[in-house]
Formats: sequence, C-alpha cells, structure tokens
Amino acid sequence: MRWREIYVAGLGSWLPEPVPVSECVAAGECGQEWIDDFGYESVRIAREAAGETRTAPPDMAVAAGRTAHERSGLGRSAYSLLLHGSTWFQGLDIWPAASYVAARTVGKAVPALDVQQRCNVGISALDLAAAHLSAGYRTGSAVMVTTADRFGGPGANRWRLRHGNAYADGGTATVLSTEGGFARLLATATVADNGLEPMARGDEPFQPVSRAAERQIDLTARGDAHKAVSDETLTNIRFGKVMQEAKQAVLDDAGLGIEDIAYVVIPSTGRIQGPFQIHHLLGVDEDRTTWEFARRSGHIGAGDWAAGLEHLLLTGELGAGDHVMLYGGGAGYTLTTAVLEILAVPDWARP
Repeated sequence: MRWREIYVAGLGSWLPEPVPVSECVAAGECGQEWIDDFGYESVRIAREAAGETRTAPPDMAVAAGRTAHERSGLGRSAYSLLLHGSTWFQGLDIWPAASYVAARTVGKAVPALDVQQRCNVGISALDLAAAHLSAGYRTGSAVMVTTADRFGGPGANRWRLRHGNAYADGGTATVLSTEGGFARLLATATVADNGLEPMARGDEPFQPVSRAAERQIDLTARGDAHKAVSDETLTNIRFGKVMQEAKQAVLDDAGLGIEDIAYVVIPSTGRIQGPFQIHHLLGVDEDRTTWEFARRSGHIGAGDWAAGLEHLLLTGELGAGDHVMLYGGGAGYTLTTAVLEILAVPDWARP
C-alpha cells in the first residue's frame, strides 16, 4: 500500500545496557555457541540493583512513549489512537496493557488497543496506524505505536525460547502523524501464510489455563515437532515465498528498487547455519543492514525496528533523501515491510 502524507514524527526507546554474552556464558546462563555460531556480542538485559523495583514491560513502553511524544513536538490533543504490541507477559493476566500505556503517554481519553502477531507487530502496527490515519477515523492527526517485552522465568528463558534468537528486554515507541515529521512513510506491505502457524504450535495440545509457570516455553521444540510431520523443504520454500513477496511488494508500491535503499532494519536475530544470511535474501551488502546493532542488542521482541531506526539516526548513518526499509516478520506466519524516506535528520539525533 502506498501512503500519502503519513509521516514519522517521533521515535523513542527504553533499553537497558547491553550485557556481554561472554559474561552470560561464564555464568552458565548460555553456551559458547551464542557467540561462535549465532554471532551475538551482547544482549540488552534489564537487571535491577538490590532494593530496586523491577521494571515491568508496560513501564518500559511508557518511558519510550514519553520520549517519542516529546520528540514529535505534538500536543496530546493530536492523538486519536494508541496501539501496543508485545510477544510475552506484560505483568498481569487478563489486563489491558495498552490502556495503561495510553493513560501515561497520550491521554486518558485516547482509545488504546493491544495488538498481537508476535514479533511482526512492530511493523504491522504501523500499517494499521497508517490506515487509521488515512481513513480519517476520529478526530486527531497522530497515532502512537508502542512495544515492550521483558523475558524471564519461570516461563521464558531468553536463551532457550528459540534456537539462535537471544531475546532482549526493552520498550519502543513510534509516532505517526499526518501533520509532518522527519520521515515520510512511503509504503507498507503485509504478506501472510497462515498455513505456517503450526511452526509455533508444534504438537502441543490446547490447555484451559496457561502452563508458563509450570514449565519453560520451548519454541524450538514446537518447530521441530512440526518438521517431523511436514515436508521441511516445502516449508522453507513457503517461508522464502512470503519473505520475497513482502520485499518486492513494498518496493513496487514505493516505486523503488533495492539499490535505492540506503539501509534495511532487520530482525535482531542471530545468524542462521550456513553461509546464507538475511542480507543475501534482501539483495544488499550486510553493512547496509542493522546487523551490527542486532548482534549487540539481541532480539527486542517486536521492538527491533523502532530501536534499529533510532540507532541509525543517532549514529549519523542516515541523512535527508535516504530511503530505509523496515523488514521483519512474526510467527503465524506474517511478514510486514515498510519503506521510509528521510526528510531531515531530527534535532534530537544531531550531535
């Protein structure tokens, strides 16, 4: 979908300091393969000092949202919606985290919705926000999208959730506006293959209540269970088809070729086995992706893309006229891509 007059007005994040993976190996938390095979150097892990209150994911989102709002220069009356996404527990069961975040960022009267599609919601929520703004639904000219996750026991061990993905803690926020911003949202594309959903379910039966407190979630085992009863080659072909279609669709809608893209913000997941990596699929050199950011931050759930874009701006990698692709997906399987045109480096990103 090609968008008209939709802008990125603000970005923000709450990210803990990165912890060297070597320290985690020495502490027995993970194995050396996370460095040698998957390429991680450090992972952002929220660790409080003795006596400090544990920071919950919604509070991470609130901190990121306040930063994004301040950077946007907008008043609270501009907002017509807040979308909050996550991949893991938000602190309470049967509870609207989005309303908590909205009340502390954009206002108590702004509708707030929790949106889910695993990691993909970090980009797909931008797609939904752009549609909301383009339709002119409700008064207001801006939508805030927030994400937040904190991975920990007993249900989620960041090193054992999925083979090769070191899950990181943190919150992010993005403000889309029809009134202007430092970047224009040119296009988004979402491609799905719901037949790949069993990769995230495996052979586990449905339960009447959550069992996360009883045993650790093992997404790798679920995927292996599906592979045991499916054609692995066909499954990989289907994944590749979705990934290629989403890439090409957003480029076509934006009227660009991959050679026109200055940087691609990729998922902050580890390297896969073999010489073929995500930048090969995209058709760009690795130094035109955010892999260096990814390997030092870890997979921040749905927040990789806002955090990666913020990193490129803060490190001076982007300038006016540059085009950036946000490229990611989530179990289901749904993949969303977006192309932005940088109009100006925002003041908050200038040295």
